[in-house]
Amino acid sequence: MRPGARVLALITLALAAAAVLPAVAQEIELRAYANAPRGMNFVAVGYGYQTGGVLLDPSLPVEDVEAEIHTGFVRYTRTFGMFGKAAKLKAMLPVSSGDWRGLVGGAEREREASGLGDGRVTLEVDLLGAPALSPREFAGYRQKTIVGVSLTTVVPTGAYDDTKLINLGSNRWAFRGEVGASQALGRWVVEATAAFWYYMENDDFFGGSTLAQDPFYTLNVGGIYSLRPGFWLGVGAARGQGGSTTVNGVESDTEQRNWRFTAVCAYPIDRRQGLSVTVGSGESEGAGSDFDQYALAYQFAWGGS
Repeated sequence: MRPGARVLALITLALAAAAVLPAVAQEIELRAYANAPRGMNFVAVGYGYQTGGVLLDPSLPVEDVEAEIHTGFVRYTRTFGMFGKAAKLKAMLPVSSGDWRGLVGGAEREREASGLGDGRVTLEVDLLGAPALSPREFAGYRQKTIVGVSLTTVVPTGAYDDTKLINLGSNRWAFRGEVGASQALGRWVVEATAAFWYYMENDDFFGGSTLAQDPFYTLNVGGIYSLRPGFWLGVGAARGQGGSTTVNGVESDTEQRNWRFTAVCAYPIDRRQGLSVTVGSGESEGAGSDFDQYALAYQFAWGGS
């Protein structure tokens, strides 16, 4: 691939992850473990829409949920080297407006909310197959097998009211550890990741209660097909299980057993700009409900030269 074409391909590397709506904890991030030259900066802004049984916390005791959520978000990514390996630091902050209708204790309730959501900071390090390269060195790089790890921290920046069951913020810290692998096969790249979520307690839950949640485990697989440099299509599926909750030490039947699906189209406008469209859905066998989601993201890149 010519150096100019390789720069084009870089523009859409982080778009799929940026287009995933932050309201869903079990998100699918295609191309998260892909190499890029150190010193690159990516800023993405986007809009997402979700409809159906969408709960920002699927473990809440709300039944027959119908919701519409509009989300705007901004995300910044910086590439650098760590111990000679390619690494990325990502930070994202959403702003949402939603309308929920459902049953709480058999009684119909409605909730409207708007404001900041919980922010996220992610550190990714590629341990194998993706050395930290300068832009000149990266021009000759060819992906084979990449293995990486990441740690995501959810920061409780979201709007929160302890007199309401449904909130845009969770009022607690959460952490996700993940290991992922990416394999290039001609025009195809196949990926797999395994992750777990660990949740701190919310000691100001509904009515002043204390909410605790068990770890939540996910397994994701995906495939990406490159039509030309920077222009690619991707599909992914994820299975998640766990996350049962207790309120004031009393266990509830809120274990999640969910499927998530996504399809992404990423397109480069030029060497520094790109667009992506994401369509996704969720199906739940345990706590939570089915939903559909759509997102559009624009990204601008600079640096690395």
